[in-house]
Amino acid sequence: MKHTCPENKSGHIRLGACLPIHREPRRAESERSMKIIYNLKRFNFNINIVRVSSCCSWLKRDFQMKKIIIIIILLSLTFSLFANEYTISYVNSSRKDHLQIYQLQNRSYIDIYDLIRVFEAKLDINPNLQTIDFTIFNKKCRFFFDNKWVKFGKKNYNLYDNIKIQDGNFYIPKYFLNLCANKFFPDCVVINNNRIIVNLTAMEQYLIKRIVIDPGHGGKDPGAVGRILKLKEKDIVLNIAKETKQLLENNLDVEILLTREDDRFVSLGDRTEFANNHQADLFVSIHCNASRNTRANGTEVYYLSPAKTTEARAVEALENDAIRFEDPESIKRYTDLDFILYDMRQSEYLIESIDLTEMCQKSLVKELGTNDKGVKHANFYVLRGAFMPAILVEVAFLSNKWEEQRLKSNWFQNQAAKAIYESIKQFKEKYDKMN
Repeated sequence: MKHTCPENKSGHIRLGACLPIHREPRRAESERSMKIIYNLKRFNFNINIVRVSSCCSWLKRDFQMKKIIIIIILLSLTFSLFANEYTISYVNSSRKDHLQIYQLQNRSYIDIYDLIRVFEAKLDINPNLQTIDFTIFNKKCRFFFDNKWVKFGKKNYNLYDNIKIQDGNFYIPKYFLNLCANKFFPDCVVINNNRIIVNLTAMEQYLIKRIVIDPGHGGKDPGAVGRILKLKEKDIVLNIAKETKQLLENNLDVEILLTREDDRFVSLGDRTEFANNHQADLFVSIHCNASRNTRANGTEVYYLSPAKTTEARAVEALENDAIRFEDPESIKRYTDLDFILYDMRQSEYLIESIDLTEMCQKSLVKELGTNDKGVKHANFYVLRGAFMPAILVEVAFLSNKWEEQRLKSNWFQNQAAKAIYESIKQFKEKYDKMN
C-alpha cells in the first residue's frame, strides 16, 4: 500500500508529511536483524545436532550389526564342527550311539575320547615319547603327536592327515575308521554310508576262553605203571588235571573242560574230537613218562610233528600204544595218510604250539626241580586232529624209583598243576594282547 504526500493550496508538498512506506524505527530493525541472526544460528545448531545424532545413531546401528555378524560367524564356526556324524549300532544289542565328525582346517577328524566310548577302548598317552596307545578290540594302535602315521602290529599305516591336539583333546583323522573296517577289524567294524555297525563280541573268537585238559589213559588203559610202588599213570594225571582245572577256573576268565573226570577209558581220537566239538582254544594232554632205562628221569613237553630222535620215537610208541585198547574200527583212523592231513591242519597252530610247549617246559622244571629234557616233537595220536594249539606234557618218569616216589606226593602233583597253570596263564596273556 502506497502512501501519498498531501499538498497545500499552493501546490507544494508539506515537509515531513510524506512517510516512507512500512519504514520501521532503526532500533526495531536492529532487533529484527538480531532475531534473524539468532534464528539462523539456532537453525544451524539444530542442523549440527541432527547431524551428530544421526551419526551416533548410525554408529550404534553399525556396532549392533557388527555384533550380529560376529555372532553369526561364531555360530557358523561352531556348527561347522558338527558337519555330520555316524550313527552306531551294535550286533546282538539294542545299544545305540553316535560318533561326531569334526571339521578342523577343512579336514574331517574324530575325537579320540568318542572312539573310546564307541569301541570300549583303552587309552595310554605318553608325553615323553609323544605317543598315544589306543587299544581297541584287545589290539593296540599307536599314534604319534602331530604325525600322520598309525602303527598296527608290525606295520605303519598312512592316515593322510596329522593327529591334532586342540584344547586338551586328541583328534584322529577320520580315515582311521576306514582302516578299522577294511584292514584292522573287518570282522568287527562295518561302515555303511553314515552308519557304523560294531560287533564287540566278534573279537572273543580270537581270545583264549575255553581250554580242554586231557588226563591221559584211564579205565582199562592204566598207562605207565611204577616199578616200585606200582603207581598207575591214569590216577596221577587225573589228580594233576583236576588241580590244574581248579587253578585255571579260580584265577582266569576261562572255561575248563576235562576229557574225563573219573577212571574211564576214552579213545585217543575221541579226546581231540571232544576238544574240536567244544571249539576249544587250547588242548593240553597230561602224562607220566616211562623208559626201559630205569635211570631216565626229568620232564619234557611235546608238540605234534614227526619224531626225529630215537628217544622221541620211543615216547611216541609208548603213548600211541594205547590204541591196543580200542576197537578195530577206531584204529583205522590212525593211518599215515590221516597223520599227513592232520599234520597239515595242525601246522596252522605250529608256532603257538611250540610257544606253549616252551613255556610249559620252563615252568615245570622251575616248579618241580626236575631234569630239563627240553622241548620235543613226535607223532602222538592224541594230538592228531586238534584244530587248536596242542601239547603233550610228560611230568616225570614212573619208571624211575625216585621220581615215582615224588609223583606219589600231593605236593609234587600240586606243583605240577601249578606249573601247567602258570604256563597257560602266560600263554593266554601273550596271545590275548596280540589279538
